[in-house]
Amino acid sequence: MYQILEKRRLSSNVVLLVIDAPYVAKKAEPGHAQRAGRLAVDADGERIPLTISAYDRKKGTITIVVQEVGATTMKLGQMNEGDCLHDFVGPLGKASEFDGIKKAAVVGGG
Repeated sequence: MYQILEKRRLSSNVVLLVIDAPYVAKKAEPGHAQRAGRLAVDADGERIPLTISAYDRKKGTITIVVQEVGATTMKLGQMNEGDCLHDFVGPLGKASEFDGIKKAAVVGGG
């Protein structure tokens, strides 16, 4: 099982989830997606694609941001810290390519 370690509500229908998923975090790269058939809230649940927003290889965590628009994303939004996802596999697909693009650091709030 893949435990939700942190949950933050970003707006009325958007939630950020930090999930314990060491095997996913080990292989994740920017822009990798959790493609269809790879995330399920429960054993009977629909499997949905979600993009990995962040990962921490040392902690073995990945972060996803979910907009609650359908049955499965609404179920995800109702889950709490300590709850576990039934299935979480990835990353799949090809990571986004950022050749020639410099990373910008955001400092302060302005």
